[in-house]
Amino acid sequence: MTYRKATRFRPRWTIPRCETCTRRFLLRPRINMDVSPKTALVTGAASGIGRATAVILAESGYRVLCSDISAEGAEKVATGLYTQGSDAMAVTADVSDPNAVEAMVQKMIDWTGRLDVVIANAGIMEEGGLLDVSLEKWNRVMRINATGAFLTAKATLPHLIETKGALVFTASTVGLSGMKGVAAYSASKGAIVALTRQLAADFAGDGVRVNAVAPGAVRTPLSESQFRARARNEAHFEELLEAVIQRYPLSRWGTTEDIARTIAFLASEQSGWITGQIIPIDGGLLEIR
Repeated sequence: MTYRKATRFRPRWTIPRCETCTRRFLLRPRINMDVSPKTALVTGAASGIGRATAVILAESGYRVLCSDISAEGAEKVATGLYTQGSDAMAVTADVSDPNAVEAMVQKMIDWTGRLDVVIANAGIMEEGGLLDVSLEKWNRVMRINATGAFLTAKATLPHLIETKGALVFTASTVGLSGMKGVAAYSASKGAIVALTRQLAADFAGDGVRVNAVAPGAVRTPLSESQFRARARNEAHFEELLEAVIQRYPLSRWGTTEDIARTIAFLASEQSGWITGQIIPIDGGLLEIR
């Protein structure tokens, strides 16, 4: 469903100042014909980092397409943005399905006519070391996380070339350093790290910037579900969460807003000379021992 705000033409008045005095001279109005604010497509927008990113981009003035495999979740986020005065659209899409991804992008173009920013955030996590994870689980994680990122990039880059836009992936610290017991997830995020650098090299000449964030432990519905699956009871669940905090020099969990703010920066013109970078957002985990 689409949520739209009315767009108005607002006159800009040219008011030069005399260089030798404090007087100003009203000359003539100049109409601002730019009625197409920048647009952003966010996958995995129904919750967690995706939701926080959609909110921050909308608050920054972007028209945001909220895509998720959960129709109800995407709709809820888009409705929330609309009630706050932003322009949003909710789309249901499975990023591992090439036809669904193409349809998602086409809906964006039909709606706004352009695509400036893509946040390829959709992903899942399956626990298990290499000897424990089944081929079915391995393929599922790689299909959604790695192939999903590839399909999203492939469908959106032709449009980003037209606008000299920005593509931001969500990787992970485990894609940079590894972590015991998450073989498929780590491999899928490592693939995103490599894909980010490759696409940055391939499309820099077209003016498209490609970067990724690599979050550490962020408290989201996804991460909480993993810890609850391990916990014997509520007290043990809290103990597991506390044990994670002890690993981080800044002594706290990351928040979805911590990650979303960096994503928004990488999407913006403020990072106009940054491409091919993987930005760890991890409370000092990788660099402070």
